Amino acid sequence: MKTILFARHAKSSWDQPGVDDFDRPLNDRGDVDVSVMALYLQQCGYLIHQIISSDAARALATATEYKNCFTPDKEISRQHSLYLASHTDIADVVKQVSADYSTVMIVGHNPAMTDVVRYYSGGSVQHMPTCSVAIVQFDVSDWKEIKAGSGDLLAFEYPKKHNQGIPD
Repeated sequence: MKTILFARHAKSSWDQPGVDDFDRPLNDRGDVDVSVMALYLQQCGYLIHQIISSDAARALATATEYKNCFTPDKEISRQHSLYLASHTDIADVVKQVSADYSTVMIVGHNPAMTDVVRYYSGGSVQHMPTCSVAIVQFDVSDWKEIKAGSGDLLAFEYPKKHNQGIPD
């Protein structure tokens, strides 16, 4: 079995005029949301063997929080191809994951994150809000065997389900 936690980056800041989209940092809500989500996933017992992230600032900041919870001794695999990616770009990244890993997290951007979850799991997720995580499991022994529609959506989690006190 192989499992992917598809994570959309946390909420980012638009408050700095002149900052390129690629360099936008997380805002305060994003910082709180990713901490809540990391703690929640950890409490659920998920074990992540590798984190693969877009190299955009907001995605790396999100990935770093997950890394600190799940893989503190491993480096994040930075993939520029995940920035402005399509679902097929993400599928190409999935096929390159080492067979040694059974569970990975991919941190990226919409619309590709929503599209790839729909591509693999049959379309039950209509939109991935910021900092949401869709957990898809595949009955395969190698990442290269994963095909469209072959995944089972195990869970779809997002901050508003877990931190009711945080305003929009």
